[in-house]
Amino acid sequence: MLGGALVLAITYQSDAAVSGNPAPDGAIDGPVAPNIKWTFVDELPKAEVKTGVEPAERPPAAESGPKEYVLHGPQFLRHDAAQVLQAELMLDGFPVSLTSNPRDNGSAWYRVVVGPYDNQPDAQQALGELLARDIPAQILARPLAGSVPAA
Repeated sequence: MLGGALVLAITYQSDAAVSGNPAPDGAIDGPVAPNIKWTFVDELPKAEVKTGVEPAERPPAAESGPKEYVLHGPQFLRHDAAQVLQAELMLDGFPVSLTSNPRDNGSAWYRVVVGPYDNQPDAQQALGELLARDIPAQILARPLAGSVPAA
């Protein structure tokens, strides 16, 4: 109880000091320098900052050749779990395949890939159907299989 009274007394004194008691002699009361003109607001957008690091070059834009669209669906640690989703989607008429990517520990990730589709609207429609089933996916455009990029 004594601790609570002590906390209240300290809080009351600090609030009273902030809330309007005059400042002790020599202390500044109010704004420090009301006549300062802040010029950096105007100057900063025009300034050039040198960091000593050269800007990175952007890679050249991808060639605009023929493309196909695939949907990268979920990936699984167990091959049989990926196969179950693959089978369900195949039964519903989706073109589905599985890819695998090795992990550091010797196992692999198994990704469900839907497609390819010849155009983006068809891929968008398939994406909508997957998302309606709560199957996460994203559309990726890639060069058409078998096409040779221009050199």
